[in-house]
Amino acid sequence: MDPEGLTALCAAALPAENLSVDELATCCFGPDTEILGDAHGAVVLTVKRFGGHEAGIVLLAVHPDNQGRGLGRDLVEAAAALARELGATGLHLGNLPPRYVWPGVDFAFIAALALFEAAGFQPYGAECNMSIDTGFRAAVPDGVDLAREVGDDAADFARTESPHWEDEVRRATERGTCFVARDADATIGFACHSVNRRYWIGPMATSANRRHGGVGHALLAAVCADIGAGGAPAADIAWVGPVGFYARAGARVNRVFRTARRSL
Repeated sequence: MDPEGLTALCAAALPAENLSVDELATCCFGPDTEILGDAHGAVVLTVKRFGGHEAGIVLLAVHPDNQGRGLGRDLVEAAAALARELGATGLHLGNLPPRYVWPGVDFAFIAALALFEAAGFQPYGAECNMSIDTGFRAAVPDGVDLAREVGDDAADFARTESPHWEDEVRRATERGTCFVARDADATIGFACHSVNRRYWIGPMATSANRRHGGVGHALLAAVCADIGAGGAPAADIAWVGPVGFYARAGARVNRVFRTARRSL
């Protein structure tokens, strides 16, 4: 299975997701991933340290011609067996950063929810995406410089403030989709888009002592403007943390994902 083959499988199995070769190459063919299956069905597994030695199913796709025949369950069991061999003690659904297709299983994917439930996954929470109009704009606070990142300041800030986001910030910087905010003394925030999924916003962070002063919304406006310049009228804010912050910018919840884990 190569990125093109996986893309063709996803186009048949998950057409509404419109997953691209670039997105799947990024999320499913990066470090610490294993792919099991073929053009009939495939599962992507990642194994890493995440509060312990854990594994995650990044993607499961079964061609429509082969659905309802037990292939999905066989792929899940094969992924669980491999994760166990690699030393993982738990298997999660989708939500092991920094490379992910979804932050869990969309509640709209009823068949997938039923499959994972039958396979012994225990729910432990939910995550959401929010949709925002790319016409959103906000003023840059006085004394703050906001620019497209071309160096290491945003990644250094992430390593200090939110180390689990450093990989995503570095990839966004390489892609030209990271924006950084600085004051006279230091880097005070960053915002990225199109890191794992095209036009998905995130990660974002603002220094704790500069929150509630407009820096975060100015960064959000910068990525909205950048996405809007590419022709998209709206964007997804991925794996939302502070719902209220984004709601004040006019964003609304548009997708909800179940998180679940199976002990190995």
